[in-house]
Amino acid sequence: MSKKAGQILVGVFALALLASPALAQEFVDVSVKAGVADDGLGKGAAFADVNGDGLVDLYVSNKGGANRLYINKGNANFQETAATAGKGVDFPGFTMGSVFGDFDNDGCQDLYLANGGQYEIEANILFKGNCDGTFTDVTAKAGVGLKAFTYSASWVDYNNDGKLDLYCANYGVGAKNILYRNNGDGTFTDVTDEAGVGDKSWSWMGVWADVDNDGDQDLYVVNGRYPAGEPNKLFINNGGKFSEEAKARGVDDPNWGLGAVFGDIDNDGDLDLFVSNYIGGNNLYINDGKGSFAKANGRISGMPKEGWGKGPTFGDIDHDGDLDLYEGDCKLANQLYLNDGKGNFVNVAAKQPQIQCATVRTKATALADVDNDGDLDLYVVNWGAENKLFLNNQNDKNWVKVKLTGTKSNRDAYGARVKLLADGKLVGMREVKSATGFCAQEPAVAHFGAPAGKKYSIEVVFPSGTKVVQAVTAGQLVEVVEPK
Repeated sequence: MSKKAGQILVGVFALALLASPALAQEFVDVSVKAGVADDGLGKGAAFADVNGDGLVDLYVSNKGGANRLYINKGNANFQETAATAGKGVDFPGFTMGSVFGDFDNDGCQDLYLANGGQYEIEANILFKGNCDGTFTDVTAKAGVGLKAFTYSASWVDYNNDGKLDLYCANYGVGAKNILYRNNGDGTFTDVTDEAGVGDKSWSWMGVWADVDNDGDQDLYVVNGRYPAGEPNKLFINNGGKFSEEAKARGVDDPNWGLGAVFGDIDNDGDLDLFVSNYIGGNNLYINDGKGSFAKANGRISGMPKEGWGKGPTFGDIDHDGDLDLYEGDCKLANQLYLNDGKGNFVNVAAKQPQIQCATVRTKATALADVDNDGDLDLYVVNWGAENKLFLNNQNDKNWVKVKLTGTKSNRDAYGARVKLLADGKLVGMREVKSATGFCAQEPAVAHFGAPAGKKYSIEVVFPSGTKVVQAVTAGQLVEVVEPK
């Protein structure tokens, strides 16, 4: 081969590499060593720091059999403590989803269980956190012991009054979803009809996001029943009153949906939407910046057409500055899509077959930095098979993490927006949220891939409207307390 021909081949190879996203670093299965390989009838996973030690802990809900509370001891090692964490925390019933949130703004993470039932419907349970990894049942006082086969629940400050409210997505004939308003005295009031969010579909998830960029939280409800599916609903928040506008805004997905996740996949400052469907193909919707969406499945290369989708999650797993997508599958194999930086995705799961969990029925999936090394690790809940914890070996300093504390806003800062900028240009935007995907909750930390060597700043807008701007560096965890 001539020297010139060799140079041409090298150039072609380099162009090919630039045309597709680089493969992320290897995910390593540490499930057994970490102590989180529960093999029950898993449904949900929720991450939060329940004892205030700076490490994210994990709650796993099982549809039959005891639930699990894993306390993070550091270095990706966990201790299971549900049986001693307070009466009922291990709840050997039919728990579907679970969600953490500080509903009384005392600095302790509280826990709500969404329950179903095998022989009869069981009531949902609210536990008040004691800041030490233990919990106390306060359901009766709070008035949120709903008996309606609740598949998932989510915390949100829908009226921006600084207190977390509670939404229950309910499943079955005649079931109506319920919104509870936080009264600020440890009790809640059912305001479903007043707010206009009482969807009577067969609902699996209620996912909150500010889709129209007006400063309040809108609600996307994922619906479906066998065999034909059922349209999803989008409730637009108009100052605490909602109007259902899914069809008008292009996201009345008609398939049998199970999970949904919002994220700014093209780094243009608004939230796009991915919907996982059990029957019918999955769908990606691009936000026009005003809360209307267009289907864009052509942006995803290698997306299976068989359906069976369940647990989606967005995160920048390779620290190149854009959101990637991991999608759990309820029958065939899980998928990993890397973003090329323009909102186009390539499926690379076959290059890391361990994360496919092939032939296993995956339910919830969640990304969380469990070992505090700056990259996103992956937890996968499986049905009747070992759950999996995969450590991310990205192991670099090309990241920024932002942890918020609300004062005028709710203490968890659910609904806050964080923008990362480099030299004044937008690198990415994240919105702090509670429940997401399918019966999942990720840590309330905004995570960005941020290549080193640039000057960065963050712009935080709390739900109250308070704005904070400050300089940051790559490889830094930034903690921002809302100014009073």
